[in-house]
Amino acid sequence: MTLEEGIKFLFLLLGLAGSVWILRPVGRAIARKIEGQAATDARALETMRDELLGEMDGLRQDVAQLSERLDFTERMLAKQQPDPRLGSGSR
Repeated sequence: MTLEEGIKFLFLLLGLAGSVWILRPVGRAIARKIEGQAATDARALETMRDELLGEMDGLRQDVAQLSERLDFTERMLAKQQPDPRLGSGSR
């Protein structure tokens, strides 16, 4: 084997190793798809999304109730304070 053939062989091996390293994630994704893990992951994500949407609805209801309570409290406090425009009429 000559030096040129050795260098060509080395570049061939490096090229093959690089190709395997680059295509490895694609192979894993295909394997997961074949195994059905992708469908399981999609179902898990959908379940998590539904739970989060349910929690968001609960938070919206809580905020709406707090807003109503704040409005009521403001009205009650406004009733307790005398109107500054209504004076004793001693001008």
